[in-house]
Amino acid sequence: RYSDLPPPPHTTHDSQRIRDETMKFERALHIRYFNHILRSLPRQYSTQDQNRLTLLHFTIHSLDLLGELSNESINRSEIISWIYSLQTLSSPGFEENVGFKGGSYLGNRYDPFPDHYDGRRNDYGHIAMTYTALATLVALGDDLSRVDKVGITNSLKHLQLGDGSFRCTYPGSENDMRFLYCACAISHMLSDWTGVDKSRAVSFIKSCRSYEGSIGMNPGQEGHGGSTFCGVASLVLMNRLDVLDDEDWRDELIRWCVSRQIGGMQGRPNKVEDTCYSYWVGGTLALLGEEDLIDRDALRHFVYSCQTRMGGFGKVVRAFPDLLHSFYSMAWLSLEGTEELRELDCVLGICKDRTTFFPNTNG
Repeated sequence: RYSDLPPPPHTTHDSQRIRDETMKFERALHIRYFNHILRSLPRQYSTQDQNRLTLLHFTIHSLDLLGELSNESINRSEIISWIYSLQTLSSPGFEENVGFKGGSYLGNRYDPFPDHYDGRRNDYGHIAMTYTALATLVALGDDLSRVDKVGITNSLKHLQLGDGSFRCTYPGSENDMRFLYCACAISHMLSDWTGVDKSRAVSFIKSCRSYEGSIGMNPGQEGHGGSTFCGVASLVLMNRLDVLDDEDWRDELIRWCVSRQIGGMQGRPNKVEDTCYSYWVGGTLALLGEEDLIDRDALRHFVYSCQTRMGGFGKVVRAFPDLLHSFYSMAWLSLEGTEELRELDCVLGICKDRTTFFPNTNG
C-alpha cells in the first residue's frame, strides 16, 4: 500500500555502515544522571519552578523504564506526599479549580494530608500537571485513594471549550491539542469520562487536520509531531481511531510521519532532527501499527549519538542533556525493543505494567 513512499535516508550504504557499528545504550550513566536529578536539580531549571511536577514526571518515569524505582535510595513515600501537597481540592466557590499544580510557588502551605482545604482565587490546578501527577503517583505504587477524583472530573467540564478543545487552567490560558490529550488521559486513568464531551473533542481533532494529513495544535495551524501524537493518542483513548478512515486521512497521516525521518526524526518539514520526535512521530506510527515503515537502525543510531558522557540525552548531537529529551529518547528506545529498558505503554507514556491499575475504560 505504501510502495510509492520514498525510502528514508540512510537506507543504502549509510544504513549498512550503521548496522555494522556497535551501538551501546549507556544504562549506568543514565541511572546516575536521573538519580542525581532526583536529589538536586541543576540551577538552569530554576526558571521552571512552576513546572517542577513535570520535571519529576520525566525523572520518575525514566527511572521506571530503567527498572530502578525499587532502589532503596529512592524515598517513594516522601515523593508521593510532595505530589499530594500540590493537589487543589474541592472548595466552596472554587469547584472548577480542582487538580494538581506544578509547584509550591503559590497556594496553600505544604500539607499532603489536609483536614481542611482553603480554596483561593489564584490556587488552581493545571490540566497537564494533573495528568503528570496521576501518572507519577501510579508509577510510585500509590493507589490514588487521596485523589479528589470527582472534583477533577467535574473541573474538566469547566475546562472544555465550545470548539471541543481544553484550556489548561480555568482562569484562562492556552487551549490546544496538548490539553485535550491530557483530559483524555486523565479520564482514562480515573475511569470516568463524564468530564469530556467526546463528540466535541473528536470534532476539534478533525478540525486540526492539516492539508498534509498531520494534526496541528489548533485549526489552521501547521501540523506538528507533538500535536499529531496527542491527537492520535486521544482518538485511541476515546476508541475513535475510525475517524482516520475518512477521506484517506490515515494514509496521508502515515505518509507525513514517515516523511519526517531524515536519519533521526524532525517535528515539522524543513526542521532539524530532534530526539524527542523519535517518540512523538515514532509513537504515532506505533499507535497506527505502522512502526515498521521507518528505518529503525538509522533512528536508533541518531538517538544513541545524542547520549552524553554525563548520562541523559540531548536534543541533538553534542547538546547538553535535559530531562524532556532524555525521557522521550528512552521512551522511543523502549518502544523499539531496547532490552535494557522496560516496556512502555505508548498511549499513556508510562511503563506498560503500570496500566494494569486502570480498568479498560476507553471512550
